[in-house]
Amino acid sequence: MTIILVRKLLRDVRPAFIAVSVILFAFAMLWVKITQRVTTEIAPMFKIVSTVAMGDPKRFENLMMRGPSKVSQAALGWGEINFERPTEFLSIGMLHPIVLILSVVWCVGRGASAVAGELDRGTMELLMSQPVPRNRLLLAHLIVDCVVLPALCLAFFAGTQFGLATAGPFVPNYTALDEIPQLKSLPRDTTPLEVSGMGEIPGLVNTLALMFAISGMTLAMSAFGRSRWWVVGLAVLVLVVMFVGNTIGQLWEPAGFVRPLTFFYYYQPQRAMIADVWTVDLNKSWDLGGSFFVPAVGVLFAVGAAGYALALRTFTRRDLPAPL
Repeated sequence: MTIILVRKLLRDVRPAFIAVSVILFAFAMLWVKITQRVTTEIAPMFKIVSTVAMGDPKRFENLMMRGPSKVSQAALGWGEINFERPTEFLSIGMLHPIVLILSVVWCVGRGASAVAGELDRGTMELLMSQPVPRNRLLLAHLIVDCVVLPALCLAFFAGTQFGLATAGPFVPNYTALDEIPQLKSLPRDTTPLEVSGMGEIPGLVNTLALMFAISGMTLAMSAFGRSRWWVVGLAVLVLVVMFVGNTIGQLWEPAGFVRPLTFFYYYQPQRAMIADVWTVDLNKSWDLGGSFFVPAVGVLFAVGAAGYALALRTFTRRDLPAPL
C-alpha cells in the first residue's frame, strides 16, 4: 500500500516538479553565461582600470563592495567570493533569490499539502477509509521527498553542466578597453580561465539539506493544522523571520547571536563548493569559550528529521476533524 501511496503522490506533484526543474535548469544555464560575462569581460576591465588609476588591482572592487553592495553580500552570504575566478562566481548561483524562493515555495507547498491540505480539501477521510495506517502516509511523503528533492538539485547541476558545455572557453575579453586610447598599450592576459561545475555537488548537498529542513518543519506544522493556507502563511512567516534575522546578524554584530537559530546560518554552499568546508563555528555567534564546530549539513538534516518525527507523533495521535 505504501508503494501505491508513493505513486499517487508522485503523480500529484509531477506537473509542479517538471515546472520547477525546468526553471532551475534554465536558471543554472543562464548563470553560467552571466559568470562568463562577469569573469571574462567585467572583472578584467575593473582590474586594469584599478591598477592604472589606483595602483592596486583590487582597490576598485573593494570600493564597489561597500555600501548597498555590502548589504547584498550579507543577505546572500558571498562576501569572500573572488569575482575573477569563474568557479567561485558560479557558487553564487546557489545563493540567488530565485533558487532560494523556488526551494521555499516547493518545500512549504509540499509540506502544507501533506496533512492540512488533505483536510482542507476534504480528501483525508477518503484516504483514511482505506487500509492505510497513518504512519504509512507520512512514510510515503518521506519517500517522495527522498526522490524529488535530490532530483531538483540534479536539475540545477545538469543546467550548469549544459551551460558550461555550450558557453565555450572562458577567455578574458578586453574589447571594451580598446575604446580608451590610454589603455590600448597595456599588457593583457588572455589565458583561458579555469572553470568547473563539479564543485557544485558539495554545495547542492547543502541545498538538499536546507530543503529537507524546510520540508520537515512545514510538515510538522501541517500535522497540527487543518487549513493548508494557514500552514503556508505560518511557515513563510517563520522562514522570512529567519532570513531577516540571519542577515541582520551578519551586518550588526550584537545581533549575531540570532544566526545559529536560523536555517540560513547553516546554508553556506559556497564554502562547501570552494573551500570544502562543511562545518560552522558556533563560538563566532555565541561566546562558548572556544571553537565549537558543528556540521552544517548534519544540523539541517537533523532538523528535517525532527520535523518528520514530530509530525508522526502528532498525526498518529490527533483526532481528524470533519471537512470544513
